[in-house]
Amino acid sequence: MATRTANASETARGTAKQVVSPPLRTQQRLAKAGIDISNGYPYIPEKIPQYVQDVYELRNNLREYVDPATRADPEKKALFGAATKVHHLGAHAGTELVGVQLSKLTDQQKDELALLVAERAVVFLREPDISPQEQKELGLYLGGGEIEIYPQSPQVPGVGGGVSIIWPEGEGQAGLSRVNRDYRFPYGKTVRSKFGWHTDLVHEAFPPGYTHLHLDAIPEIGGDTLWASGAAAYDKLSPKFRSLIDGLK
Repeated sequence: MATRTANASETARGTAKQVVSPPLRTQQRLAKAGIDISNGYPYIPEKIPQYVQDVYELRNNLREYVDPATRADPEKKALFGAATKVHHLGAHAGTELVGVQLSKLTDQQKDELALLVAERAVVFLREPDISPQEQKELGLYLGGGEIEIYPQSPQVPGVGGGVSIIWPEGEGQAGLSRVNRDYRFPYGKTVRSKFGWHTDLVHEAFPPGYTHLHLDAIPEIGGDTLWASGAAAYDKLSPKFRSLIDGLK
């Protein structure tokens, strides 16, 4: 982890602050993509929703959207044909595609990837050489021209929003520290903990159907993200219990 402290002129202007840089591998990937974070990673957006009604107003209008999964070949010949191995990791969730580069996918393969994500909940690729700009392009394709920009999160500069970096030291310096981590509880020991089981952005009129995480720094032990299939969990509920859930907003 690298830090930068303000110089004398900055201190004189009253703008002194400590800036924490992302892990080295993240810095290298951003530099390769032509993204300058020499002044540190920007932390807090200028405007952050403070009240639940403000959050509801961020995106509350439905729009026409065609899920790319609906255009896909059910057998996914183009996508699976590009992989050297297709490995299903669990009965209901998780598939690893070996030898597939996200940045090299054709539109047909992207559609088939969307269908695979819909069926398997999460798909893992171990060799993706993809830049933040290409991450955003993939998101725009899967999102029908729209990508989610978290109003509570800092954004990678030079990309136009929609790509963020998550790492504990940076969030701690920004006052966004993920405290009280305890995986025995759904959201840690307090509801303020960002760890635990959750579904992203359920307050929105149309929550995002796809999320792309690129892992730059992976610990050898621990730090695992767990995934589950909500659809499989729902299917295992009794009909009476499902009737209590159906129709809820």
